[in-house]
Amino acid sequence: MEARDHLQSAFESVQGTFLRSCALVRVSKREIGLDHYASYLRQVFHHTRENPQIQALATVYFRGHQRAAIKRFFKHASSEIGHDQLAQGDLDELGYDTHNLAFENPLPETTALISFPFHQIYNLNPVGYIGYLYFLEFLPTGSGVAIMSALANAGVPREAMRFLHDHSTIDIAHNQLMDGYIKTLITSERELQSAIYAMRVTGALYARMIESAFAYADAPADWGLSAEESKATYRDDSTLFAEETTGERPRLQWPLDDSAPVRAVKGLAS
Repeated sequence: MEARDHLQSAFESVQGTFLRSCALVRVSKREIGLDHYASYLRQVFHHTRENPQIQALATVYFRGHQRAAIKRFFKHASSEIGHDQLAQGDLDELGYDTHNLAFENPLPETTALISFPFHQIYNLNPVGYIGYLYFLEFLPTGSGVAIMSALANAGVPREAMRFLHDHSTIDIAHNQLMDGYIKTLITSERELQSAIYAMRVTGALYARMIESAFAYADAPADWGLSAEESKATYRDDSTLFAEETTGERPRLQWPLDDSAPVRAVKGLAS
């Protein structure tokens, strides 16, 4: 078997496990509502916006024949920019508030999913990143239509599925890129096994991200706003936050309600 065949076989196993996960079973049984779907979209926003930079990062360690994949990686990564806005658009379509979305901290499980490819690239084998990418590209083209149908049966309007719809169609072209990546980058058993492991981990973490999003909808918990995302001064709405200018890490003063302005405190810009 060629490396591509091994990866596809592994994907089919991972895909099956993912579709049997608790979250997907809840969808199929119509045990979710719009709040659950919206919570999922919020986590998709946070995860998806990191992917272009992660894919570009993977090329840092490409050497020798691997350099042939760099241009395709960068073009692919650039095509992913803005996909987070599709998720935000779906939230807007449903009428959910997205005013602070870009500044919210992701749920811990989403952070784990985002963090894994960094670990794979930095500490394991950067070629293994192919497994992470393979799962994310082939899941929507392989299961997207069925998942959208199940969501519709659960009461989610089709007009609020643009993220899923676009990825179930656009990613077909990205799937074709995968053949070239595999031929260029996976040239040993070690690299193949690294990619398969990354695929399995990604599938498990993606399922847990959705499960945690649904759990959050059932019992919301405040994870706050991101000090890192708020570093740039944000003055469009005084109820948000101001940048710390002393050189220390930002400290945020939360308003008691949405109409109350942020009070200036020591160490914060007024």
